[in-house]
Amino acid sequence: MKNKLCYLFVFDGYSDWEPALAVAGLQQFTDFEVQTFSLDGKAITSAGNLTIVPKLSLAELDTADLIIIPGGAAWSEGKNREITPFIKEALGEGKTVAAICDATLYMASEGFLDNIRHTSNDLGLLKDAVPSYKGEANYIQKGAVRHQQVITANGTAGVGFAHEIFDQFGLLEQNEDFAFWFGFFHKPEFAALK
Repeated sequence: MKNKLCYLFVFDGYSDWEPALAVAGLQQFTDFEVQTFSLDGKAITSAGNLTIVPKLSLAELDTADLIIIPGGAAWSEGKNREITPFIKEALGEGKTVAAICDATLYMASEGFLDNIRHTSNDLGLLKDAVPSYKGEANYIQKGAVRHQQVITANGTAGVGFAHEIFDQFGLLEQNEDFAFWFGFFHKPEFAALK
């Protein structure tokens, strides 16, 4: 029985490949149930031209253990800011928020990255795209970074992003089958688990 909840935010043009490994692992091997949501609950079309019918709208969300925010051009266009009150509330409750690629621009624009270690696609790009960004001293040039309850990753680090999510909850140590499966994608961590 699933007793933890992960919300995956989906929107027109979201980068569907970025959270794919993380959500597949969570849904197949853990006690997390993954539920998609969009702003209005209506169908969206991903960057890969996949039609997704979300389970929920933003207004229907409850508390979740994990919220995954994928990248996509919408973030650099200033869209989707309606999710900010929900993200602030989740972080205030100590829930985990994982943002990848251009979703890190959103996190920076809302000040969520100012005081924690984080990464993004590139520090220069982050500073140019988000003039209000104040977290340069905490920026780490790495594929994926986890600090406190925030996980960030660049757009090429989908495997590292998934690993940080799984590690945040100690999931690979709890399930040998899961660790074996994930080892096909993330060899260094698989070898370390043996």
